[in-house]
Amino acid sequence: MIFVKKRLLGLMGLGFCVLSSCQNGNKQEQPFAEDNSVQSDSGHVAIADAGLLGSDTGIVVIEMHRETTQLLGFWQQMPLSGVKDAIKTNAQLIVNRIVKDKYKMEGGLTVLYKEFPSSGSLDVFVGIPVKSRKDGKMPPLTDGFVIENLDGGNYFKATVNAEPGSTLKSWETFNKWMKSYASKNGTITGEYPFFEYFQDSRNAEMTTTVGQAVLIMKKP
Repeated sequence: MIFVKKRLLGLMGLGFCVLSSCQNGNKQEQPFAEDNSVQSDSGHVAIADAGLLGSDTGIVVIEMHRETTQLLGFWQQMPLSGVKDAIKTNAQLIVNRIVKDKYKMEGGLTVLYKEFPSSGSLDVFVGIPVKSRKDGKMPPLTDGFVIENLDGGNYFKATVNAEPGSTLKSWETFNKWMKSYASKNGTITGEYPFFEYFQDSRNAEMTTTVGQAVLIMKKP
């Protein structure tokens, strides 16, 4: 009976990760400035957002403040095009581990890159934001699982139309925008961490699809 309950929780958690990653715990994200900012439940950034910095072809960039985040998951080496399969392979494993070790899930699947995304092989982390269990103890990490910490602070966030594994051109556009922003403001381009998560939507047949990505890099 306990196994059945845990299995049910795992499946429910997986659905939460894939279908609700638009939230991405990103209740941890807040507009950089106070004003008539508006961010819809679907993650679409309204023009009135006080953190709006600008846009380029296919991207809208805002500045956000994020709290410190812990991600539980795996590091793997792969081309960016392999991210979609990595998510399919690892999502249930991560959810099962969260249930087993009694972590609190804080958001949807997140993909973290050790360096700015590019063509070729990359060090890629696929994980889920978590909080430690109530007793505050950290369970021993085995089977390749690791905890990655994302520091709190100000971040640049670009919302783009792209599916998992197909964000390279969007990252390149984001980087181009960042270089232009840096030259105008006397700063350098974005810094590690570079990560992304995905938002779901529904097509005309009301079938859930994932077609929008949120790309984030640390403000210099």
